[in-house]
Amino acid sequence: SPPGGEGFCVLESAPTNHRFRLSILQPSEPRSFYSAVKREIKLLKSDLPSGVWVRGYEDRIDLLSVMIAGPTRTPYEGGLFVFDVQLGGEYPRAPPLCHYHSYCSDRLNPNLYEDGKVCVSLLGTWSGRGVEVWGKDSSLLQVIVSLQGLILNAEPYFNEAGYEKQKGTQQGTENSRMYNEMVLLKLVQSMTKMGVNPPEPFRDEVIEHLRSTAADLCKRLEGLVALSNQQPTDVSPPDYPLVPASRGFCLTLSSSLQSFRSALRRSEILQL
Repeated sequence: SPPGGEGFCVLESAPTNHRFRLSILQPSEPRSFYSAVKREIKLLKSDLPSGVWVRGYEDRIDLLSVMIAGPTRTPYEGGLFVFDVQLGGEYPRAPPLCHYHSYCSDRLNPNLYEDGKVCVSLLGTWSGRGVEVWGKDSSLLQVIVSLQGLILNAEPYFNEAGYEKQKGTQQGTENSRMYNEMVLLKLVQSMTKMGVNPPEPFRDEVIEHLRSTAADLCKRLEGLVALSNQQPTDVSPPDYPLVPASRGFCLTLSSSLQSFRSALRRSEILQL
């Protein structure tokens, strides 16, 4: 895949702000470590889903950077999610270490913490029903697929342990709707900060993403406000619980979108 495009490519050196840059690579079983890394890279080159960018580094075979685009038909659509990964000394017997770069206050997903903790069963940081556990045949690709498909979903409220019992109840639906309001506000906050200070090694990719999607994101979210206020719009109601959104949400979102636009104008990313 060409540098800048989605998919996997190798850069010369890991960015200085990579979460695991200062750790020392000391595989406990070098032979199995290096053959597992080779297998990972082969999988990442051939099987990466669309909407994912992965960068490896010539100077640090154990470090990777991952960026995932928020899936369509979820409140995460239009957002970008950046992770630093290390294949640690106990890998492949132990899962990779994973750090999430948060660009908003508090959490925009039950599994992604502001301090960078990533709660996914494959990483050994999350327990729940029917979860996948890291084993000898597990891969970083599976971790990426579960982040993209299971974590960044249409109703993240129900990711929280025990909350799936509320599914299908009136209270559960309302809680999920309110959670999605919060997600959208945090998403705009995140993309505003990311536009002002794009993370390495994805600086160019973030700018390109914002240039091609920011106007649509604003239009879609403004349409949701219009729908909630029963004003005319050609935006359809979303596939996830949100509309009609609360008055407080509509006011806050409108002002957040103004800040988003002016931040992108100042960074010369967009003439919005």
